[in-house]
Amino acid sequence: MRVALLSLCLLLMSCGALKPPDPQAEFDAWLAATPDRESAFQRFEQMLQREGVAGVVPDRDLWLTDRKDPQCVIEPYTMPPEEIWPRIVPALRFIRDHVKPAVGDVSVASSYRDEALNTCVHGASLSAHRNFYALDLVPVDAAVSRERLIETLCPIHGREGPRFGIGLGIYRARRFHVDARGYRGWGEDFHSATFPCRSGGG
Repeated sequence: MRVALLSLCLLLMSCGALKPPDPQAEFDAWLAATPDRESAFQRFEQMLQREGVAGVVPDRDLWLTDRKDPQCVIEPYTMPPEEIWPRIVPALRFIRDHVKPAVGDVSVASSYRDEALNTCVHGASLSAHRNFYALDLVPVDAAVSRERLIETLCPIHGREGPRFGIGLGIYRARRFHVDARGYRGWGEDFHSATFPCRSGGG
């Protein structure tokens, strides 16, 4: 698998491409590395389509490995166990219906984490990422600042979060977390006391 990805990178460099591989090309190379991945991803996409949440974010990014700590990245993508795939659906619905209409398109920074990755990135032992309930996101529009996220998402979370059981974390810079494991909130140090919505944001 690593040989295939390395070959792809070398090919792109030989063609004068100095930037990282196109995400779709990287994902396609990862899928092709073992025979079971393509059929598994087809089943995953079919599940998303049945639930009406295909394309809320690029489907491939729901398997994206968190890359904030590059030394923790063994594979560029991580396939969650199939039996827990449906757990991400309520979070995607909330993102589709409430987050994107307010802040525009979002990109995935973190999705499912297996035990090894979660430990390496110092995730909470009971992190919602471990069980595929959660996504960390960043607004695609660079004009959406952290302050605007707070102003926009806090009222939405206060109004709709209890009804849908949504957790919201607002971190440093423009990264934020949405999960469907329960209504709660926290700030950049992962504690509820620093949740910006507690201080007038919502």
